[in-house]
Amino acid sequence: MAGLGTRLYPIGVVLPKGLMPFVLADGTLTTGLQLIAESLLAAGIQQIGVVVSPENRPVYEAFLDGGDERYVPARNRRPILQQTYAALQRLRSHLVFIEQHEPLGLGHAVWCARAFAEGEPVAILLGDHIPLPPNSPAMISAAMGLFKSRQAPVYGVHRVPLHKVALYGILRGEPTETPRCYRLLQLHEKPTPEYAQRYLRTAGLSADEFFAHNGVYLFTPELWEVQARIATEHDAAQGEWTLTYAQQRLLQQMPAYLCESEQEGLDFGTASEYRRAFCCLAGCSDV
Repeated sequence: MAGLGTRLYPIGVVLPKGLMPFVLADGTLTTGLQLIAESLLAAGIQQIGVVVSPENRPVYEAFLDGGDERYVPARNRRPILQQTYAALQRLRSHLVFIEQHEPLGLGHAVWCARAFAEGEPVAILLGDHIPLPPNSPAMISAAMGLFKSRQAPVYGVHRVPLHKVALYGILRGEPTETPRCYRLLQLHEKPTPEYAQRYLRTAGLSADEFFAHNGVYLFTPELWEVQARIATEHDAAQGEWTLTYAQQRLLQQMPAYLCESEQEGLDFGTASEYRRAFCCLAGCSDV
């Protein structure tokens, strides 16, 4: 969650994207941070590292603090506020903030979390993708089950139409004997439609459908060895350090698998996608 939020400019200047607000169908007010973290906790993951920028870290911490002493009388008068405060404190106990001092890309953000990960297998979730159903482990648990059985990297995917491939990392797979499981053959970061049509078609998908990352990645410990080599080689002048670099290198030394989710998840990283995510979570008809 350390990006500048330029796609949500100018709101991203003052409000970190992880704190973009949502209203659920039952009227509950929540944020992207809470929805993503609660899904991880529901899936059994208890230690969550949140990569943030140094300037936004105090904003996140103030939010999780639930307000200073000025809010105590209000919480004492209104039990619902006290319940919300208690929920924030429970969530906070599972979170560790990790600073990314320069917005050099997702791959670099993951590298910033290496001390937190301690060389172990990790699940990585994008900071602007909400797993569905909200607060449910379904999307993450499906990927974790496949990870456990295959002992190899697993990437959650959903189908996107041809006109959207330039917005995502696109992955080409081949079907396996397991439903919704594909072996990864190739991946490309934000390809042109022409490139996707020529090189990134997956058998079993229609002509205008492609697999895109849904924001859930599971990696074996080999990720950290590959990331260490990339860290010595990467030149920031040549562009951002994407996570695709590590995925491509890992694919050269071990198999990887795609786990197709029944629901695509909600991207809220742009104004149009945020509108769609807000309406979907609120139960609006205008989605």
